[in-house]
Amino acid sequence: MGKTVKLFLVWLTLVATLWANSIHQKQIEQFDKEFTRANSEELLKLHHMLKNVYIQSIIQNNSELKIDALKRLVKSSSSLRLDASPYERELQTLGVSSLTKPSELAKVPSVAPIIPPRPTPSKAKTTPPASSSTPLAALSVRFDEGDVTLRFNRPVGEKEIKSFLLKASKTHRYVFDLPGALMGSSRTHESKSVDQIRVAQYDKNTIRVVFSHAQPLTLHFRTQDEHVFIGLSQKSGSQSATTKPYAQAKPTPPARRFDPAKKTVVIDPGHGGRDGGAVNGKYVEKVAVLDISLKLGKELQKRGYKVHYTRSKDTHIQLRNRTRIANDKNADLFISVHANAAPSKDKHASMHGVETFFLSPARSERSKNVAALENQSDIEEMNHFSKQTYLNFLNREKIVASNKFALDVQQGMLDSLKKQRFTVRDGGVREAPFWVLVGAQMPAILLEVGYITNPEEAKRIFDASYQEAIAQGAANGVDAYFNKNN
Repeated sequence: MGKTVKLFLVWLTLVATLWANSIHQKQIEQFDKEFTRANSEELLKLHHMLKNVYIQSIIQNNSELKIDALKRLVKSSSSLRLDASPYERELQTLGVSSLTKPSELAKVPSVAPIIPPRPTPSKAKTTPPASSSTPLAALSVRFDEGDVTLRFNRPVGEKEIKSFLLKASKTHRYVFDLPGALMGSSRTHESKSVDQIRVAQYDKNTIRVVFSHAQPLTLHFRTQDEHVFIGLSQKSGSQSATTKPYAQAKPTPPARRFDPAKKTVVIDPGHGGRDGGAVNGKYVEKVAVLDISLKLGKELQKRGYKVHYTRSKDTHIQLRNRTRIANDKNADLFISVHANAAPSKDKHASMHGVETFFLSPARSERSKNVAALENQSDIEEMNHFSKQTYLNFLNREKIVASNKFALDVQQGMLDSLKKQRFTVRDGGVREAPFWVLVGAQMPAILLEVGYITNPEEAKRIFDASYQEAIAQGAANGVDAYFNKNN
């Protein structure tokens, strides 16, 4: 009877996989059919559809589907003037070029970047307005010294723009939240007038524009047709176009879509006790990651979260017990903090950067090598698991959730480090078989906060201001994840 049930489950899984593959193959065919004649808005929808196919290829461990999706993501990114390099690099790791035939280059239509001259009241609209039911999207962003202009696919109401001031001891941050989706990646502009202007997607429905400056600013914004102007200069316009000075009122933090008091985060400082982790002279990994973990926990507690640690002092914790602690605490998230190390002395100076990993079968030799280095801490413990077989049967929904969590934390750390004037390399978000993450029943990630073998980064990792910036950024990533996925 048991054998029959197992055979039935295997058959059912096979049928479900074939059905899912059929759907995704149809989406690939839809892209091929509609790509050449799609306008910019339709192309953006096709691009997001391909992203979903790509995620599903990871979940199904389907290399053929992944290659098909990546090739087309390169095409759509190129047409939309988005950064296609991550997809191209991944295709290279799979031994495939993004455009295998020269003739395929001719099939990539060019959607020119939309950077119009500043509109004037007398200039008539040359295209009919989009319907109000059309999803709002920012088609282009243009910076001009202390100003930024966003062009949307349809008019934006002035009342739809929300603003508030975040005043810190050293930096004034003026925040404008606009409705819609930002085409392409986030943009940053620096000038003599404003230290930094950043435009990014805050959540799926909100574009956030942030002016950061050491001194107070008087900012204005107005809307005209499909354009939104924000900045220092007051732009003249038609009588219907109004200009409002930026209200420097009492800071109002953005509304949270969740209650942090109901969220539990378990922080795992890597190594400890007899296991020092990576070592570079006087710099020992277990010391720095404990300092960073405690700072991260303190920051999360200030924001209202419940926080627990796998260790809060220099003690050794077995791998299997680290995620067990998180499970016992019914944690919502698990964060393991580590410092990276180059595989050989000749690479100590060249390898550097901040990376975030989540548990999954490794897709590259580099990910495998990084994981192998961390897994060395308890080789017997690693043998407790059924290795690759275990990885192949991981909860796929948890892999996707961990991937999303990793993306938010990586971006949070990079933004925080840049704000504090640290120049770091973005090592990206990667999959790897880290055994410290095995067994976690919640989204789980592993942070590599820098290379302890790199002379400059080793000093940084033990610098209190760098540690604070990492902690602030990771906490921002936790906030962002819950805001998007609560």
